[in-house]
Amino acid sequence: MLLLALLAADPVTGPIKTFGDWAVACDNVHQCEMTSLLPGDGMSVEGSGYDEISLSIARGPGPAGAFTVEVSINTQTKGAAALRIDGQTVANGVPANDTLRFVGADADRIVGAIGKGKEVALTGPGRNRIGRVSLAGSSAALRFIDAEQGRVGTVSAAIAKGSKPATAVPMVLPAPVVRFFKPSGTAVRVTPALKTAMVTASDCGEEYEREVPKVEAYALGGGKTLALLPCGAGAYNYMSVPFVLAAGRPVFATFDSQPGMSEAGAKMPMLVNASWDPKTARLSSYSKGRGLGDCGSAEVYVWDGARFRLVEQRVMGECRGSVNWLTVWKAQAVAR
Repeated sequence: MLLLALLAADPVTGPIKTFGDWAVACDNVHQCEMTSLLPGDGMSVEGSGYDEISLSIARGPGPAGAFTVEVSINTQTKGAAALRIDGQTVANGVPANDTLRFVGADADRIVGAIGKGKEVALTGPGRNRIGRVSLAGSSAALRFIDAEQGRVGTVSAAIAKGSKPATAVPMVLPAPVVRFFKPSGTAVRVTPALKTAMVTASDCGEEYEREVPKVEAYALGGGKTLALLPCGAGAYNYMSVPFVLAAGRPVFATFDSQPGMSEAGAKMPMLVNASWDPKTARLSSYSKGRGLGDCGSAEVYVWDGARFRLVEQRVMGECRGSVNWLTVWKAQAVAR
């Protein structure tokens, strides 16, 4: 019964919240992550150090769920670096690919200090500051993770500690299983008549002074073709309406969770910066809130023979410098 429920259920994405200078989210299996934002008090000016590094903390679900701490470095640096909280060194490391990653006891020590601190600084040789992160709201974000993972009142909580053993924390949930078809066959040729039918159904012709640009077509298998009809563009977002072509006629593609800039309740889906990867059988939509790419939403789908099924969704609602969008849904995609 549980397996059938996991196979049949439509996505219910996890929560995402903002506390001070931190965004935090948990996905549908209670994997949680929090990430730093540029301070909201106007201190994010050039030379402040707040735009030179960012900090993310992830924690797995279940009684044994562990912390991972990552520092992303947006400036040139060489040699070893020290992570300091309110002036005290809590961890040391050598960046690799502009990233410092801490796990185990190091990560636990960092998180413990963050919950009581005001500011993180990353320093290089000679204690020269590489960058800094505001900790305003970090304690509330950690408390949010405690609550979402059922850790409140247990010894495993980061903030809301209690005397209950870690075994009181709910067990890890399995990710939903989505069965999909790998692409096969040949895409249908998009004739002028088919294109006209799609333009008429979508009203996308109103977005262009001349002819609507070329339609992209990809074989899905089973005699069906995915067609992406261009439907307008902004400075950094390119819209397209997905159709499924079968038996010589186009119909709007259906999704178990609407993508991109689709209007709530509308029959016509709208993808943004869409791409189809035939090797992985993934359809992606990536909607940016602004050109910098520090806010928006991204979805990844697979084709189950009747509709597109969500297997990953990442969101960042705050346009405050974080390119680490947070995962609110994931599923295990299994080829039929």
